[in-house]
Amino acid sequence: MPREFHKMPALPDTIDDPKVQELMSHYFATSNHDSDHEGFADMFTADGEYSMNDRKAKGRQEIIDMRRGLWSHIPTRDHTPHQIYTHGTDQLQLISRGHTKYKHHMGHETDTEWAAYYELEKDENGVPKFRKIHIIADSNKQV
Repeated sequence: MPREFHKMPALPDTIDDPKVQELMSHYFATSNHDSDHEGFADMFTADGEYSMNDRKAKGRQEIIDMRRGLWSHIPTRDHTPHQIYTHGTDQLQLISRGHTKYKHHMGHETDTEWAAYYELEKDENGVPKFRKIHIIADSNKQV
């Protein structure tokens, strides 16, 4: 069952598909929890790509492994998207920007601004999944 995210910004009228809205809400909610790496990977197509800066994963197992690695260094995250909007001619290409607060194993906190590109694809039942997510964030501020 999709997680509901309570800090979603108002979406523009160009994102009117409830399934796309639900996917984005679930994505951000899951991004704040380290317990569901498999569920996170389920949001992607079989050959989906997930990248952050110069780190890149392709396919389910690489996405799970990358996400586990990201969470092993920073155990607590709080993502706040400030804006999500369409890029291109439909709602299957999205751009977002936001802010994330991190709490580290040693107890200190850091934060960073980020931007992300999302390319979605609908399956045979019309359910959207991510074909690609690319995040750009200042990784020095995550330390």
